[in-house]
Amino acid sequence: MYANVNGVRLFFDVFNPKLEIAGDGLKEKPTLVCIPGGPGGDHQTLRPFFDRFADAAQLVYLDPRGGGRSDHGDPAGWTLNQWGDDIAAFCDVLGIQKPIVLGSSGGSMMVQAYLARHPGIPAMPAAPSS
Repeated sequence: MYANVNGVRLFFDVFNPKLEIAGDGLKEKPTLVCIPGGPGGDHQTLRPFFDRFADAAQLVYLDPRGGGRSDHGDPAGWTLNQWGDDIAAFCDVLGIQKPIVLGSSGGSMMVQAYLARHPGIPAMPAAPSS
């Protein structure tokens, strides 16, 4: 699937529903957004490992601009700041609130840029009580 984000089409794949049947109601799972290594990485490299977490979270795999099946866009936009902004905008376009965002290899630097530039968006672990 594709989402239009900051002037490019980003490819993403979703594994597992956000809501699952639990007794007489529905249980909402957190969303784990997975970013592959890069620049140029493809999310398929992450699937063999992270699909196993589908019982605990909805998995969203995102190919960043310039990588995988996503549009390349202008190479001048292949910056950590742009990739970080793309992650935030992608989550906004899809309505993903408080995502858990994971990056592998070069994708981890993209996620660090996202966290630095958009600190209020991602899910943060609760502070231990004293």
